[in-house]
Amino acid sequence: MQITARRFDFRNLVQSHGWVYLSPWEWSADQGVLSRPLVTGNGRSVPVSVRVAQDGVKSIVHWESNGIARLSDEDRRSIRSQIRRMLCLDIDYSPFQRACAKHPELRFVHQRRCGGMLRCPTAFEDLIKTVCTTNCDWRNTERMCDSLCQLNSGAFPTPEVLVRFSESKLAQLVPLGYRAKTVLEIARIFHENEPPLDQWAMAGDFESITSFLRGLHGVGPYSVNHMLVLLGYYGEIPVDSEVLKYISKMHFQNQRITPKEAAVPYAEYGEFRFLAYKFLRMARRKRGVVKVG
Repeated sequence: MQITARRFDFRNLVQSHGWVYLSPWEWSADQGVLSRPLVTGNGRSVPVSVRVAQDGVKSIVHWESNGIARLSDEDRRSIRSQIRRMLCLDIDYSPFQRACAKHPELRFVHQRRCGGMLRCPTAFEDLIKTVCTTNCDWRNTERMCDSLCQLNSGAFPTPEVLVRFSESKLAQLVPLGYRAKTVLEIARIFHENEPPLDQWAMAGDFESITSFLRGLHGVGPYSVNHMLVLLGYYGEIPVDSEVLKYISKMHFQNQRITPKEAAVPYAEYGEFRFLAYKFLRMARRKRGVVKVG
């Protein structure tokens, strides 16, 4: 089964940030295959593998359900929709790619059609995983995601799965710490009346998204901005102490800077500031230009 899309760099998208290293993702760099279970609308967990081939100006996304002989039309529609979201197939990055064409360090973005970042199949999963990255190191984030997937037989738990637990029981099964309260609050909201985050994003209504996220217990400015990026708003740079340290070293001679000042070096890219920061940093890391530490 396949999906035809604008040409894009699949490997770059998959490895654009740390999501691919969190359960239940599996990535075979040698084979160029991305795998994970996807939960369809009827609650069925389907193991799916994705690979991408290039055909001129288009990319052909091939997917298959591993070990599942028959899928209903509803299952296929659900899986296709989730894959489109994961690979950002409905976001047009051509304006950003054109803006990169004349920049020596960003020319590869235009040539290889980069832009998207790997997303989870649902905004709910993106939000829970974002919460799991706050105020901890990456090993703890990995442990949290591993344990969350154990609650749902290897698939990432849906809101319906999580609301079955009390806060204390969830904290006992998953090393969330204080985040257990936030995770359960989010699960209950999505279970009772799922906020249309993706629909708001497609309509460019990032104010409604920001207002919703700011109203959640335990979701601070970094998490809000990180979610905005995952929903397709790149005008701000989600900053934590590590990002500030990197930008200060790269652009401000190690002077102390504010989050607002951190965006200044990328101002020429306007609504794509974050992508410019992301891909410049990626290019420089490969060349060993700047290491923070």
